[in-house]
Amino acid sequence: MKEYVYKNLYGNNPRKCEVSIEERNDPIESTRSKKWLCKYYIRERYTAKDQKSLHVWINSRKKEGCARNCHILRRVNSQTGENTLICKVLGEFFVVKGLSAYKVLYVNEIRIQCLVPSGRP
Repeated sequence: MKEYVYKNLYGNNPRKCEVSIEERNDPIESTRSKKWLCKYYIRERYTAKDQKSLHVWINSRKKEGCARNCHILRRVNSQTGENTLICKVLGEFFVVKGLSAYKVLYVNEIRIQCLVPSGRP
């Protein structure tokens, strides 16, 4: 049986939002679990007086770079036989509403764990 848990966390910092989706499997039936995390941070805000200054601000921030980075990590615990695969993507994007613009940093992570059943070495 699979159980999906969806969390949308807002803390004391209004510039940070965390969304996570977790797929939990029954440990008797399955040896895999998967967790997906999405974190968003408002890095910069700008409110313009006209469209032209808004475009200038966005273009100047684009030149600084909206690079994406991808990291993959595999961990193997030889004592327990647990394998963990972690994939992370980091990047930035812009959100525009009216004459306000936001530069948002995001971190998307998927974590997959494979466990060795207790009866096997």
